[in-house]
Amino acid sequence: MKQITLLLALIIGALPAARGDAIDDYLVKERAARQIPGMAVAIVRHGRIERTLTYGSANLETDTPVTAESIFPIASTDKAITASGVMKAQEQGKLKLDDPIRKYVDVPLPGVTLAMLLSHTSGIPDMAPALAQAYGSHGFQHYTTAELLDAVRGAALEAAPGEQYSYSDSGLLLAQLATQQAVGRPWYEYMQDEIFRPAGMQHVVNFDPHAIIPHRVSAYTFDEQQHLIRDDRTDVEFGELYNDIGMTVGDFARFTIMLEGHGPLSAASVARMTTQTLLSDGTPAHEIYSFSGYGLGTGLDDLLGHPMWLHTGHSGVAWIRVPDMDVTVVVFTNLEHVKGSDAAGLAIGVAGLLEPQLSLRALSPVPGRLPAAAQPLRQEYERFYDGAPDTRLYSRHARLTIWQSRDTFEGRKPRLGALKDWQLVRHAPTDGQDSYLFRATHEHGEIYIRYSLDHDGKIDRVVWWHL
Repeated sequence: MKQITLLLALIIGALPAARGDAIDDYLVKERAARQIPGMAVAIVRHGRIERTLTYGSANLETDTPVTAESIFPIASTDKAITASGVMKAQEQGKLKLDDPIRKYVDVPLPGVTLAMLLSHTSGIPDMAPALAQAYGSHGFQHYTTAELLDAVRGAALEAAPGEQYSYSDSGLLLAQLATQQAVGRPWYEYMQDEIFRPAGMQHVVNFDPHAIIPHRVSAYTFDEQQHLIRDDRTDVEFGELYNDIGMTVGDFARFTIMLEGHGPLSAASVARMTTQTLLSDGTPAHEIYSFSGYGLGTGLDDLLGHPMWLHTGHSGVAWIRVPDMDVTVVVFTNLEHVKGSDAAGLAIGVAGLLEPQLSLRALSPVPGRLPAAAQPLRQEYERFYDGAPDTRLYSRHARLTIWQSRDTFEGRKPRLGALKDWQLVRHAPTDGQDSYLFRATHEHGEIYIRYSLDHDGKIDRVVWWHL
């Protein structure tokens, strides 16, 4: 009996190690292929951090390794954090999602609500074009919060409030300002007391480029000759609110644990953050990116029939959560997202190794001839890859987002190389729309891209992941 017990213990003990080896092998291979200097990964299940993995260099010049204590700039993954602050303030009766932004911030934006700011449906342009319009075309300088606010005040709306999804950092700045005004305290101080510390996030910092931050991770990108260089985007001062937040991968993993219902945010607030936003005409707000739907500060999508929450950040970071499978993966890298780090794809790849039902790489090609509706999609993919999508093929609401995302997708071309194979691997409805998932095999990587068609046969949703 003792021998049987010992044998079972050995078998059970070996299972996580075998699974871990597959994950480690995948991450090591992909980090090398994508030339990612450094990376940290956290796997969360059952309300705890199950595993943390670290690879490579936090700083190539000093050969400092990435560790569990490394502080990464989290870029736009802070959208969910900003939304959580608004939701907490609403729980405390300090504000309401339907409140007009003009109740808290002096801006000429009638009809724009806090919910619109958090869902990118306000019509306010992104911060970069707003700054260019206000201060000239130079991309990145140092700005105060007042200067950022003045730029937003002077920017022309891209669409009427609630009419169109259009990703906008400007809206999140206004949401932070509104939270600060509503609670009567500085935003960062409020977040530390109400969200970060209660969630166990002990290493959150303001990623001020001038501050001395122990364990700060350096950011990298590629130049036109595909040589690694420093990415100075994280070295820009945007004032006390708009700076990227920095934290460890473990800190962000603890934030996602809060989204499971373990922490200072109520289940009702999490449910609201992860509910699909509808435009004023009743249609869903759609992005064309690593997620095709949006809640409040949270991207939404479907992974092989399973709802998925996720977000990415320009600095090469992402998180995904598949709630019905209790799988969360956080991937932080220090290679700019648009240059091919594609942390969301890496996270989805890890999820597929944890749960075979989530594995895109295990899908076999659909046999037989392509359905007629799917036949033009390879050609459109190649146009998109060349930075020239045919907007006539898209629904009215999708045209703006496909055009806005063309440059970021084309930017991966030098890293991925030529398209070598094109396979339909899944044909199944997504949110009631006829949807086709393809595996695009390039010289140096695989893209999984799903097209969803509306009742007129127009492309209405596109989501893609680099695995």
